[in-house]
Amino acid sequence: MFLRRELRGMTDYFALLDQPRAAWLDPTSLQDAYHKKSLQSHPDTAPGRDTDGNFAELNKAYQVLQDPKQRLHHLLGLEGHDPSGAGESIAQELQELFPRIGALAQQANSVLEKNKAASNPLSRSLLKPELLEVEKETSELRAKLQELFEAAVAQLRQISSDRAQNDGGRIASLSKLYLTFAYLTRWSAQLDEIAFQLSL
Repeated sequence: MFLRRELRGMTDYFALLDQPRAAWLDPTSLQDAYHKKSLQSHPDTAPGRDTDGNFAELNKAYQVLQDPKQRLHHLLGLEGHDPSGAGESIAQELQELFPRIGALAQQANSVLEKNKAASNPLSRSLLKPELLEVEKETSELRAKLQELFEAAVAQLRQISSDRAQNDGGRIASLSKLYLTFAYLTRWSAQLDEIAFQLSL
């Protein structure tokens, strides 16, 4: 049985997978630690022992730590800070994306409804330019979100390597990044759904 570290009633997933408590983790090291620990506690490798709970907790730890948003939420929670981002201001680039994504969602819903209601091939073909416009905007916004996601991951790496930053500044930076990842994750899911609906 492995050591389970708990803090404030919360399992420390970093300790559980032998990882440093940091905003950025090396994906290969994390995956190797997960595979090693999961082999030790998988129910099939230890018949007769009650390892189901341990194995499920390892899976949960790995899911959380491999995802930047969930990792930051967990890290901030472990350190006693509200990870909700309440009261945080968001970056200008994200503020500029709000209206674009909202407008695209409305446009996509409208054109998809029209396409669904189209009763013949001619009326569907007349909608083709609108559909192509929505597809193009969706593709551009997905590329922009990917670019912002990669920039946020680079900031995580920078914060993790910056030993000179004081704790208050570090927490403020991590909270802001958590908020960034929360928006990017939500919007990516929304754009993925639009792209899926357009492909039907």
